[in-house]
Amino acid sequence: MNQFTFPVILVLALILLTPGCGGITELRDRYWPTGPSEYEMKVSDKDMDRLQLELVQNIYPVDTELSMLLRRLSVQDDYPPLQWKENLVQDFPWLNGIAVLDTEKNVQAEHPRDGIKQLEYSPLFPRALELPLGQTMLAVEDTPLGPEILLASAVYRDFEIEGLTVVHFDPRSFIADSADPDEIVIICREKVVWPGQYQDLKEEMNEVEWGELTRKKISGTIEVDNSRFFWFARSVGQDWLIYLLKDK
Repeated sequence: MNQFTFPVILVLALILLTPGCGGITELRDRYWPTGPSEYEMKVSDKDMDRLQLELVQNIYPVDTELSMLLRRLSVQDDYPPLQWKENLVQDFPWLNGIAVLDTEKNVQAEHPRDGIKQLEYSPLFPRALELPLGQTMLAVEDTPLGPEILLASAVYRDFEIEGLTVVHFDPRSFIADSADPDEIVIICREKVVWPGQYQDLKEEMNEVEWGELTRKKISGTIEVDNSRFFWFARSVGQDWLIYLLKDK
């Protein structure tokens, strides 16, 4: 496994599979010291263990790639050269493109130049102007062709933010390499960006107070229209990308 992805994926697997809460607290303090203040997870129930294992097995391929992408984005502390952009879209074919923005939301460069979706990148602002060096953030932009997930890192000059490097992708392309995409639901910025086969539950899931849930823990269950879903939130900087799996 790639040395950059190992810690994140290992934490994901351990969080979902380690019995008891003591190990969760230790992992929280080591890998998410600046995230939401409290996490709590009870995995003694055998039924929960089954759901957690099913979720890990399903999302492992795509979450591994996401970890690799986040690592490469976070260490790119200058405006990326063309070769970096070309390598990135080759290594992660589910990416739609890469953009460089200034602090006034102006697009300085895009790769490829003629993207599938015409983006404004507005959902990144104004939060992006406070983005620390070496950290990434997540935003979602709605388009006529569906939602686009934006991941951004900051470029600094003389200790002040000068611009952003942004990579973006369609959640449909991202989740396509999971073991069973139709069984997974993805929540970003408290809204459903990929409903899987549960399109009829999308509006009810959007009404869930995801921000409140993730302030207290990184996993749990919710009831949506008499259906029980297990959810797990993975960190993207100070944001969360949430996976859901239905209990059948």
